[in-house]
Amino acid sequence: MKTSYISTATLWNSPRAGAARLEAEIAKANAEMVQGGRYADVGLELGHRTGTDINLRQEVDDLKAQQSRNNITGLRVSGTYDALTQIRTDSESFLALVTPGKLFSSNGAETVKEASSRLSALIAHLNSAVAGQFLFSGIDTDRRPIADTQSVPPAAAKLAFAQAFQAAFGFAPGTLPAATNITATQMQAFLDGPASALFADPQWGATWSGASNVNILSELAGGETAETSVNANVQAVRQLAMLYTVGSEIGLTSLAPSTQSIVYDKMRDLASHAAFNLTQIQASVGIVQSRMKAADNLLDSKIKFLTLGYSNLESVDLAELRTRQENLKADLQVSYSLTSEMRRISLIDYV
Repeated sequence: MKTSYISTATLWNSPRAGAARLEAEIAKANAEMVQGGRYADVGLELGHRTGTDINLRQEVDDLKAQQSRNNITGLRVSGTYDALTQIRTDSESFLALVTPGKLFSSNGAETVKEASSRLSALIAHLNSAVAGQFLFSGIDTDRRPIADTQSVPPAAAKLAFAQAFQAAFGFAPGTLPAATNITATQMQAFLDGPASALFADPQWGATWSGASNVNILSELAGGETAETSVNANVQAVRQLAMLYTVGSEIGLTSLAPSTQSIVYDKMRDLASHAAFNLTQIQASVGIVQSRMKAADNLLDSKIKFLTLGYSNLESVDLAELRTRQENLKADLQVSYSLTSEMRRISLIDYV
């Protein structure tokens, strides 16, 4: 059965249809208010401009992802810089220990102890990691960069030095009284030849290092890239490894004073060159840190600009929205009142 457009039911239902529309408008306005003045249905409101809005949001998401990657990279670079600072400080203090004027016969034991301690510290710093990635492994961040020469049984690097000494002199380091007969010339030849070869390729990679020669290349912003790691194969690290190994493993206290003097000269030369090289490496890392800071500032500026762009597309005037909410609520109350009044009216009363 179909009611006529002049029936009592039609009279009652007409205000209700208006109330439903007003309720839908109020729900939409409330949603826009909850979203901080953003359209409840952006696609419906923007129409053909929706694609522009989506592109702007995607660019912002990409920039924020780049910032997240930069934050992780920044932790690696900062950790690398701090480790290099400690390594350089240790090398400089050891250089002060072996300065000319020391009494070698009384200072030998202290030098051996300090060299051994600093070798352990060097290995620990080079094997440090951030977020599960080794700092000095180059691109092979999952591989430990430097072998622990203080391990038990002795590591290959320590055994290689002892074997090189044995091959050169016919006895193990520290053997008395044979070691006292090593001449300065013989020691110089050993240090410049077989000993130095242990810290050059290919023996360095075979016994000491598991690091890659290739450093990590990271994108900072807008296609700008930079090397954001330092590998353990750099010359400064090799010089320090040789410095501390010679100081701790060559049997310094068993050598004659003139031969000791050659060893000290070599250690001073290694320490001074290593400190200089470390300073240059740290300067390069510091430059990368500055570039990363500038890149982050650029990313922040782009994000703010693009966010303003899509916000302008999506935003509702909050003052106008509040006014519209109040008007809609007032209209709804009027509609409810009319509905209540209309339900008291019947066409039969006018028949």
